[in-house]
Amino acid sequence: MLSSIDISRITLKAVTVTFLEMHKKPTEILQPISNTSFTLLPKPVSVNEYRKYYYAVGEKWQWLDRIVMPDKELFEKINADNIEIFIFYINNEPAGYAEFLIDPKFTEIVYFGLLPGFIGKGFGKYFLQWAIKKAWSYNPEWIQLNTCTLDHLKALPNYKKAGFIPVRTEIQQRRVLI
Repeated sequence: MLSSIDISRITLKAVTVTFLEMHKKPTEILQPISNTSFTLLPKPVSVNEYRKYYYAVGEKWQWLDRIVMPDKELFEKINADNIEIFIFYINNEPAGYAEFLIDPKFTEIVYFGLLPGFIGKGFGKYFLQWAIKKAWSYNPEWIQLNTCTLDHLKALPNYKKAGFIPVRTEIQQRRVLI
């Protein structure tokens, strides 16, 4: 639960971050799944609403950076003109979210993921294909994302299978709960 995070339990941990890029639009046609929809969060997006989705998707994967980020800084970041945040719905129930940073040269899938109750039910591939298609809809030269060793074990293989190519890796310090 978001309100129960004890910030005194946060420490830094070294993780391997893999940066990936896709320079060619996939030719595969996205087949819709019934009873699914996507909604763009209207701006201004409240910090509390954003964190609700961020933490619901990322709690298991130690997504803490935007939980501990000062409210003013987070508000400015998520409401920047070049940020779009979409909620993925299944049967009118929030199932995940995707956040895009739109640059004239590239689109970055900043955050992307399913809520725990929807993992392992076949929705991830569809959601990733939708996110890739959406990222390309901004007409960039390439799209990019990154993942780290805290994320789901299948994240990196799934991104590669979808057509992303690793361009570099680096060790970074990430906040984790102990």
